[in-house]
Amino acid sequence: MSKAQQLRTLIEARRALPMPGVYDAFSARLAERAGFKALQVSGFAVAAATLGLPDIGILSLRDQINAVQVIAQAVDIPVMADGDTGFGNALNAYHTVRLLELAGAAGVNLEDQSFPKRCGHMDGKSVIPVEEMVQKIRAAAAARVDPDFVINARTDAIATEGLSATIARANAYAAAGATVIFIEAIRSQEEIAAAVAQVQAPISINMVGTRGGKSPLLSLQELERLGVARVSYPILTLCAAGSAMQQALTTLAESGRLDGLEQQLLSFDEVTSAVGLPAERAREQAFAL
Repeated sequence: MSKAQQLRTLIEARRALPMPGVYDAFSARLAERAGFKALQVSGFAVAAATLGLPDIGILSLRDQINAVQVIAQAVDIPVMADGDTGFGNALNAYHTVRLLELAGAAGVNLEDQSFPKRCGHMDGKSVIPVEEMVQKIRAAAAARVDPDFVINARTDAIATEGLSATIARANAYAAAGATVIFIEAIRSQEEIAAAVAQVQAPISINMVGTRGGKSPLLSLQELERLGVARVSYPILTLCAAGSAMQQALTTLAESGRLDGLEQQLLSFDEVTSAVGLPAERAREQAFAL
C-alpha cells in the first residue's frame, strides 16, 4: 500500500485523524515516535523556522519542496505537503502537485486565498472566485501520479463570505476532484456539524492549539463525534519548541546555569536515539572492515 493510499484510507475513515504540523526532520521523527499515523508539513512553521518570517506568502515552492523532501525521507508514515495557493494559476498548481508528489508527499493542501496568502487565523484574508479554484483543483487531480494522492482543498471563505457560501464552495471543490475539504478558521461546533452534514466529502479542520486561534479548542474525541475526518495541529510543535527554547536560553542568559532545567530537557541519549544513532551504529558495524 502506497503512503498516499494509507493517508486516503485514514482520512476516509472519518475518525478525526490527528496530523501534527512539523517543520523539519527532527520534529517529524518526534511526532512519529509519539505514535501519530500521519504528519502535516506546516507552511507557517517552515516559514518561521527556516526564514524567521510570518506566514504571509513569502515561502516559495522550492522552500516547500526542500522541506517535504527532507521530512518525507526521515519518517515511515505519510506526509502531507503545504501547497499554499498552488503558487499561481491552475498550471502552477499542476506543477506544484507534481513536484511535491515527487518529493515524497502523500497529499497536499491547496487553498483558495488570493495571493499573497496569509495564515488562516490572521485577519485581512481574501479569496479567489470559486470558478478559479475549481480549475486549480481539476489541474491538481490531473497532475497526481498516484491516483490515491490526497488533495486537501482548503477554503478560507468563511471569514469573508459566511458558512453557506463556504459549503457551496466546498461542494464545488469536491466535485472538481478534491479528496477532502479543509474549512479553515471554522468558528463553532455548530458550524462544524453543519459542514460535516452538508459537504459531499470528508471534512478537515485546523486546531491552532494555542491562544489566539479562531476555532474552538475541541478534543479529538469531540471532533470524532462531530464526524470530522482530519484534524491538523499546524503550529503545535513550533509553539512547544519555541516555549522550551526560550525558557532554556533565558535561564542560561540570566543565571549562567542549566541545573534547574535538566529534567525538562531531552537527554543526550534521547536525542541521539530520536535521530537514529543506534541504527546507524549497527549499519556502520555491518560494513566495517
